[in-house]
Amino acid sequence: CETGLPIVSIPGPQGGYSFMAGYKSNANVLESDDVFNLLLSSMGVRPEKDTETAYQLKNALIKLENSVSEEHRPEIIRAKERFFIDSDPWWGKRAPNKYVDIIKKSILHLKKLEVSYKKYTGELSKRILSPYGVVVKSDEWYMVAFCEDKSDIRVFKCSRIDSIQVLDETFRIPPSFSLEAFWENNKQNFIKQTAVKEVHCSYPVKVKCLDEKPLLLKDFPQLSSMQLENVWIYEIDLLSFETACRVILPFSDQTEVLEPLELRQYLLTKAQKILTLYKIL
Repeated sequence: CETGLPIVSIPGPQGGYSFMAGYKSNANVLESDDVFNLLLSSMGVRPEKDTETAYQLKNALIKLENSVSEEHRPEIIRAKERFFIDSDPWWGKRAPNKYVDIIKKSILHLKKLEVSYKKYTGELSKRILSPYGVVVKSDEWYMVAFCEDKSDIRVFKCSRIDSIQVLDETFRIPPSFSLEAFWENNKQNFIKQTAVKEVHCSYPVKVKCLDEKPLLLKDFPQLSSMQLENVWIYEIDLLSFETACRVILPFSDQTEVLEPLELRQYLLTKAQKILTLYKIL
């Protein structure tokens, strides 16, 4: 009923649900919303699970399938059975974008939004935004909007929106504004700023190996090497203490850490815990 279909219900053992008497529906006719959602899908914009947009897209696809001739229906069925897209990461969970339906409607109807936005530091701030568009990158939704607080066009990660409210006030998008051009320019500036701020991390580790070409050298810079009888001494840049701990441990049965002392002590402590766990001592 909420979608405009006149459903009636009859209680009792012989009851059920049906369309209102006299109502006729042509389920194969694509409407403007259907075409809009199919267009977004063709652009690679996948809706979030269990959202209004997701159900609208599913309904549009059903209509599209019903419009295909009987001769080609089996091809559609095979394609649905043999192709599947899983956008969830292998580890952890992707932050949900639970307000995408509201944001989509606000953009289409040019309605301002009042949002509570969480910065990367965890700090919350109230913003009045005029959403100019949405960019989806690596399955993350970013809203490009004019922020009244900053008097500038900014980018907001949708998964960081803590609360949202649609305002009655409308806005206009400047005729000269291009979402694609803005995003490309903003992306390049972000890359440049990140490159300037980036500090090269270095964590030299000196190891004694039984193998002349250990796998340990595969993905990290080799600073020096020296052979002593039947062993090889290498100095490797493992970037950080945390990385060194993670990388060295699997090779600890064939590689001895000589320096730095903190890494050597970490491995000795780890070995002691393993021995204790297996009750060998």
